[in-house]
Amino acid sequence: MHRLVFLLIILNVNLFAFEDPKNFPDLNEKYFKLSITEPDQKVGYHVGDIIKRQINLIVNEPYSLIEESLPIVGYEKRYRGQLLGITLQEVKKTNQNNIHKLDLTYQIFTNNVVAKPAFITADYYRVINKNKPEEILKIRVPELTIAVSPIAIFGDIKVEEDMSDFRGPLLMNKEKYKELIIESILMAIISIIFLFYVYTRFTILPGFKKIFLPVYKKYKKRSNIETDKLIIELHQGLNKISNSSIFEKNLNDLYKQNPSFKNIDTELKVFFKISNNMLFNKALKNDGEIFSWLLKFCFHCHLCEKKLPIKSADINLIKI
Repeated sequence: MHRLVFLLIILNVNLFAFEDPKNFPDLNEKYFKLSITEPDQKVGYHVGDIIKRQINLIVNEPYSLIEESLPIVGYEKRYRGQLLGITLQEVKKTNQNNIHKLDLTYQIFTNNVVAKPAFITADYYRVINKNKPEEILKIRVPELTIAVSPIAIFGDIKVEEDMSDFRGPLLMNKEKYKELIIESILMAIISIIFLFYVYTRFTILPGFKKIFLPVYKKYKKRSNIETDKLIIELHQGLNKISNSSIFEKNLNDLYKQNPSFKNIDTELKVFFKISNNMLFNKALKNDGEIFSWLLKFCFHCHLCEKKLPIKSADINLIKI
């Protein structure tokens, strides 16, 4: 019996599938509840814009919604046989018992040289009486009226004639741009100062040379090798930093004044060996290799004096 009723319903639906839905009688409002969420924007649409519409429908017993009467994706709206230029792009359906929720997405494919009204025509959803399959009624979903605007102004427009006496000229707010420019300039200045300090390892500004840089420049430019004089000036520089006479046994006094010299601890110990063997024991000759190493050591002392980092790979030891 149930199968027979179901077959009758299917046959009845197919018979009326291609009939104009407007010809069916209206369903009494007590059997359904319809609510529509329209888009907030009603004017100013252009070609390609999207319109979303949400329809919530509750159909009460003994009636049920005929799914085949719902809108179909790709259907383009018409009015009196003329295409309206509004196409249904997507339909999302959620059904739960007699509660039906439809999210409809339309896209505009029309435009005009002047603003013109446009609308999504009314839809007619059909319902069927489960107890009387021959009884098919309709529910009318109201149309949505919008306005389509031109992409560009049509014709010649005189701005001075179009301006209202009650509306002043449109001015750009320059304050935020001024603040952005000032912040950018300050950041650029700080960055330049920082980079100048980091990359000018031979500090060219007066007052920044301090002790070891003048010694380094002085002996680097000389063609003759004067190892003993360079050792003496290096001793004098270390003594100035620590305010005392520095030797290998009291290097901690130097580290207390400037902890950066700990980075070249091994080089300092080699330096004192060279100094002892050349100045006191006379065990070393005025050698070019030792002189070159002392120049590099002098430059490392300059970096420590400025408290700049020294790569471990740059620290070279020499056999004495």
